[in-house]
Amino acid sequence: MPIDIPPEKDGLVPTLNHMGWMTVGLDQFSRSFVDFAPHAPGPVLDIGAAYGIASLAALKNGATVIANDLDARHLELLEKNTPKNHRSRLSLMAGAFPENISFADHTLGAVLICRVLHFFDGPTIEKSIAKLFRWLKSGGKVFAIGETVYLKNMQGFIPLYENRLKNPDDAWPGYFENVHEICDPDVKDALPPQIHFFDLNTLTRCFEKAGFTIEKAAIFGRPEYPEWARLDGRESAGIIAIKP
Repeated sequence: MPIDIPPEKDGLVPTLNHMGWMTVGLDQFSRSFVDFAPHAPGPVLDIGAAYGIASLAALKNGATVIANDLDARHLELLEKNTPKNHRSRLSLMAGAFPENISFADHTLGAVLICRVLHFFDGPTIEKSIAKLFRWLKSGGKVFAIGETVYLKNMQGFIPLYENRLKNPDDAWPGYFENVHEICDPDVKDALPPQIHFFDLNTLTRCFEKAGFTIEKAAIFGRPEYPEWARLDGRESAGIIAIKP
């Protein structure tokens, strides 16, 4: 059945595979990806594209886009909503990242990975970022966005997370496997059981370890989120990393 993308004012819409929600507007880091995409040194990859908001915007800007998603139904919707004059520059790639998709080294110009890494444990995050480094050409960039713990529907995790931060030996203070026990019960059916809340130290460390240079890293608010998710202006973390 065809699915229409809701208007941007709705903020978040659930994905079809119970892996959280898709933003229906572009945050500041996704917009930076869209702006960079037509000038990237190769085709750009949108990982976890969902219904394709960023992919469609990058195509409109003239980029060549490879859209990936775990759920092929999302990609079918993206293809349906792609104007005919842009379809020759769109490739679809269904499959789980990082294990089930692959590219030759030094072939991509940019990667957007928005609200995907926060479903991975620490070792998988490091493995994923190392793959992105290999796939990118020199001068290519990764635009990564993940959620922090400062979400209203996740605020039960805040004291646990902040206590973990006090332990210098805890390399992954934001990783929890008991999401359904602590999150707002009204949203648990739309979420997987594990989540990784991000902070800038963790993001920066992971990308620098892989060999990237950090262009920008910031915590930012989500005024477009619905009231049940919005907390205090620290809802998301983003990073732009460059392959030297």
